[in-house]
Amino acid sequence: MPANIMRIRKRNGAEEPFDRRKIERAISKALLAVGKSSTDASQISASVVASLDERFSGRIPGVEDIKDVVEDALMRAGYSDVAKAYILYRKQRAEVRRLKKEIGVEDDLKLSVNAVKVLERRYLLRDERGNVIETPSRLFRRVAHAVASVETKFNSGANVKELQEAFFSMMSSLEFLPNTPTLMNAGAPLGQLSACLVVPVEDSVKDIFEALKNMALIHQSGGGTGFSFSHLRPKGDIVRSTKGVASGPISFMRCSTLQQAS
Repeated sequence: MPANIMRIRKRNGAEEPFDRRKIERAISKALLAVGKSSTDASQISASVVASLDERFSGRIPGVEDIKDVVEDALMRAGYSDVAKAYILYRKQRAEVRRLKKEIGVEDDLKLSVNAVKVLERRYLLRDERGNVIETPSRLFRRVAHAVASVETKFNSGANVKELQEAFFSMMSSLEFLPNTPTLMNAGAPLGQLSACLVVPVEDSVKDIFEALKNMALIHQSGGGTGFSFSHLRPKGDIVRSTKGVASGPISFMRCSTLQQAS
């Protein structure tokens, strides 16, 4: 029997179409979570819809209103243990929402609290005052768009929109995540996506310090560095400008290792 309820109100005040199937899926999961068969899920969800039609005639119910009715329907159907588990789950979710609110991030992908905190600290873009201006979904959209948009440089017929959606789907489902520089810089001014770069060290004091400068800039953008010392003269060679003796590439390797460790 079709529901008279056409729309529901989400917690943020926005409205969306009412979908009875979501209620049935939630009840089915609750039944299975306590070891019950989900065969009665359809019948209980029908009872929920009927109660909603009666209680909210001419009004739009909120998400929590619907969950209250689900609890009542489970109790009336003789599933008091399932109702208790459902109530506990609601309390746990409420605590998760409270923690995310304290973090200050609108979690539009229903990630864990730890994941939201990591995104807030390291990856979500901020305005000039340091306020977070992205949601997790917008972060993944930014990255997906930036990565997919370069495909036309290699294939003029590439379907950028399709590739963008595929990449977004993998990231938002946590099936695949790119490296830290990509999450931080894709679609942002720096645009530096590589996590590891090899910095060549040439055989002069000027070039050695140029390599150190490049290392600092790479680290600033979220990348990591290694060094190529293959151009340095071997230990014991005479340095023509000072008549000194070269210390060799091994000494530079030790210095760079100590510097990066510190």
